Amino acid sequence: MAHQRGATARLAIDTETTFKTTPGTPDGLILPFVNESIRASQNLNESKTIRSSRNPQAPSAGRIEVAGDINFEFAWQYGRILKHVFGGVATTGASAPYTHTFTIGSLPAGLLVEKSFPDISGTNKFALFNGCKINQFRLSCGTEGMIEAGVSILGAKETLGSSSFDATLRDLGHEPFDAFKATITEGGSALAIGTKIDLLFENNLDGNTFVIDGTGQRYSLPEGTAKVSGTLTALFDSYALYEKAVNRTESSLVLEFIRGTGNGSDGNEKITFYIDELLYRRQGPVITGPTGLLVELPFVGFYTDDADASALRCVAMNAEAGATYL
Repeated sequence: MAHQRGATARLAIDTETTFKTTPGTPDGLILPFVNESIRASQNLNESKTIRSSRNPQAPSAGRIEVAGDINFEFAWQYGRILKHVFGGVATTGASAPYTHTFTIGSLPAGLLVEKSFPDISGTNKFALFNGCKINQFRLSCGTEGMIEAGVSILGAKETLGSSSFDATLRDLGHEPFDAFKATITEGGSALAIGTKIDLLFENNLDGNTFVIDGTGQRYSLPEGTAKVSGTLTALFDSYALYEKAVNRTESSLVLEFIRGTGNGSDGNEKITFYIDELLYRRQGPVITGPTGLLVELPFVGFYTDDADASALRCVAMNAEAGATYL
């Protein structure tokens, strides 16, 4: 019997126009990833009935829980993922380079995720998850290496199949950004002492939407109020950053990743994350040893009056038109 290898497994995604329904004309994209944990699980509920015997009665089937994470090295090709993270997206440009601006808005109807297991024997080699939405998006940038990113997903149903939902999956490739060419702007000025930034965006999906309909599946996955948070870590060379937390001084962060020149042409892609309004949480520096000290400042992003009207936004510049990128 064949044993599936992780190296040959595949993920693919598409956008649903109707929740829990595979598009009639699919446009599947291959999704490069590092690891994933998406799966369906279903409880077996034990009976409490006493029936003059110590033998247990057969359990009943519980609700179907579809959930898990996808972790990846962040690349410019993840436009479709970003669309399902933010909800709002607008593309400008009559020809390459194109600018894709992602802002907080209503999420698409659903995200379809498919796993492929080509090595195994038997008829079924595909697991299709419908009615998925992204609950969390994580991004971490240090001083070297690839930019680590990931999403946490909730979904509605799983279907096993013998063929892919899309026989002509598209592959945009995978050209990840690295920290070597990343930059941080804090409060409108380049931050030369930053050592790490962790970003968390949450859609606060309501996953408790099971109904009595004979399927055990979620009926919907409505999103709640978005949440933007994270931690900025920097060399402790003055109290300047910490004083912003003490004084509750509003600030901002811009995190930029580029390939080549970053002008948006092929091979010169750029993605920039903007948190235009934020407050740092007061968390003073500590002495951890005899070497150089760091200051770690948790932050919360928000929207009050910034012109772009989005607590977190992302601008991607590349040579892909919206129809193929998203």
